[in-house]
Amino acid sequence: MHNAADSNEDLREEYRIKMRGRLLRRSASFNVAHAVDSLEPGTGAQSIQRALTLLNLVGLIAGERREGASLSELASISGRPKASVHRMLQALIAMGYVERLEEGGYRLGVQSQILGQLAQKSVDPLVTESESSLMRLAELSQDTVFLTLRTGSYSICARREEGFGEIFNNALSVGDRHPLGIGAGSLAILSELSPAEVDAQFEANAEILAERYPKVSVPHLRDIIDQARIDGFVHNPGLFAKGSWAVAVPLRIRGSRPRAALSIASIADRVTGSRVERLVALLRREAKAIAEALSSQTDLTPDSGDL
Repeated sequence: MHNAADSNEDLREEYRIKMRGRLLRRSASFNVAHAVDSLEPGTGAQSIQRALTLLNLVGLIAGERREGASLSELASISGRPKASVHRMLQALIAMGYVERLEEGGYRLGVQSQILGQLAQKSVDPLVTESESSLMRLAELSQDTVFLTLRTGSYSICARREEGFGEIFNNALSVGDRHPLGIGAGSLAILSELSPAEVDAQFEANAEILAERYPKVSVPHLRDIIDQARIDGFVHNPGLFAKGSWAVAVPLRIRGSRPRAALSIASIADRVTGSRVERLVALLRREAKAIAEALSSQTDLTPDSGDL
């Protein structure tokens, strides 16, 4: 039984995970904000993508706080002058995609909400089919469960479900974007690629990994991937947000390139020892269920490597 000291230590560990999770979330926001920096300057495409990137950033930040995203924070994360960000926000407000709150912050507007509803009609079948599996996993594990999708050389958190346990994992939220290799689900996807393909992804992300994830060792990531090819699952021992441990399995969809994974995250005590085997068994069962549900569908999304 847990005594008061154990309970206090659990609370402290949860607080440490939350703080480290916030740092990882800021990296995710940075990745979203700088997704188009490699495009040629002065092009119309770059202007459009910067506006859409800002819209995405407003959604990510405002989704976590009632007061919305501040102009200062949007400018800081995007690396753009306040005046430039303000002009772009005003254009998005005029179109109804962003609205300004009385407190001064910004959040997604009605037009964005309508667009989201329309998007539900053409949502990726993999995301749709995974919903019930993620809910079962969250209920059975009592931990936080994620669906990770590959988009080019990055991965994105497409869904998450919270269990009813006492531990809340905030290191990854829907919409968070990280280079392939950052996160258990992302590593599980890489484990399905050839060594040459894995090297190509790390090379493509070498600059962002060095700048935003300086403590991450690519050779260590390769070791985890190699072990995952043997085991059939990834075990992440708090590598990215210290104290936030996770296990993940790839989703193998017939006729589709490796592009998805399921994962469960919690504190170390809940993702070690014999419990790892139980969690992996649950993940594999649901991954199989999703794959079987999609096996007869031919209208899959395009090869994510081309996105």
